[in-house]
Amino acid sequence: MSEHSLGKHTVKLDEQGMLTVSGPGTQVALASDEAYQLLLWLSGQRATLSSFVQEQAHQQWSDEQQLEIRLYQDDLDYIDKLKGAIPGLHERRPAVKVLDARLHAVPEQALRLLHELRLEYIVHPLLEEGDAFAQG
Repeated sequence: MSEHSLGKHTVKLDEQGMLTVSGPGTQVALASDEAYQLLLWLSGQRATLSSFVQEQAHQQWSDEQQLEIRLYQDDLDYIDKLKGAIPGLHERRPAVKVLDARLHAVPEQALRLLHELRLEYIVHPLLEEGDAFAQG
């Protein structure tokens, strides 16, 4: 059996493949074939859901500065220690691959493609500020 907390709701998948979503005053049980159909449908809605979540997060934290910590495979042992030290620290979905290129080599067409695909990308300035930390 597998269980996962979504915040206000909990999702459980039992040994027979029954998926149960429960929360305050709500419980929905799906047979394995229905759960699989839901998974396929949600997968197709990923970009839409992602944009809603990003918009909500942006509205929630628009007036606050955020600390983003990027951990690499070798640093994953530090997650629990960081969560204990930083109140409100939460994990976002993990990156599967992190790709980088020199910005001057990236054509405008490629930047438009990133935008069209709704892929997350960050343009990093040179690390010149006194509070910036670079690892080499």
